Amino acid sequence: MSQANEAEIYREIKQAIIEQKLRPNMQLVEDVIAESFGVSRTPVRNVLRRLALEKLVKVIPYKGTFVSCPTVEEAKEVFEMRRVLEASAIRKLCHRLTDEQFQQLKQLLEEEHKIHIQGDMFGSLRITGDFHLKIAEMAGNFYYYRFLEELVSLTYVIIAFYGKRQTSFCHDHEQILLAIKQGDEHLAEQLIVEHLKQIETDLDFDDEHANPMNLSDIFKSRVEYERS
Repeated sequence: MSQANEAEIYREIKQAIIEQKLRPNMQLVEDVIAESFGVSRTPVRNVLRRLALEKLVKVIPYKGTFVSCPTVEEAKEVFEMRRVLEASAIRKLCHRLTDEQFQQLKQLLEEEHKIHIQGDMFGSLRITGDFHLKIAEMAGNFYYYRFLEELVSLTYVIIAFYGKRQTSFCHDHEQILLAIKQGDEHLAEQLIVEHLKQIETDLDFDDEHANPMNLSDIFKSRVEYERS
C-alpha cells in the first residue's frame, strides 16, 4: 500500500466531515488514521493541527482530538457574523472592482456550475466558499479575509451537521456578481445578506443524525483500493 501525503490525508478527512461520514464529537484516533493511510503518526498529527486551526476539529488535553460539534446557537452566531462582515466587504468592493477581478469571480462561478453538474458535494462547497472569500480578499482589507476564512470553515462543519445531503447550484452568486459589476452597493449588500439568510434557513437544526461508522470503515475504501 502506497503512503499518502499530508495534503491527501487533509483532503480525505475534511471531505469525510463535509460528507457527514465523520460525525460531531467523533474521536479521531491518530494510530487508526495513520494505519489507514499507511503513514506514521507525524503527518496525521500535522493534519489534525491544521484542521484544529480551521475549527473543524477540537483538541481536548489528555483526551484526544474530536470532530467539532457546533451548537445551534453557535451556528446562528456564525451566520450572523458572516452577514455583518460580508455586507461590509461587498460594499467596499463595489467601488473598486477591476476588470481582472471581475473575470476571476466569473471564472469561479463557471467552475461552480461545472462541479454542480458533476455532483461533487465537497467540491461544490469548496468553490462556494472560495467565491465568498475572494470577494473579501478583493475588498482590500486583510482582516475581512482573515476572519471570514475561519467563518467559512465553520460553515462547512455546520452544513455537514445540519444541512441536507444534496447539492444545489447557487444562482444567487450570479446576481451578486452582476450587482458588484454595476457598482450597486445597496443591491449587492441586500443580495449577499439574503443569500446567507437563505442558507441558514435551509439548515435542519432538528435533524436526528445517524450513528457514525468507525474510522477504519470510513477510510476502508482507500485501503482496499491501494491493495487491489
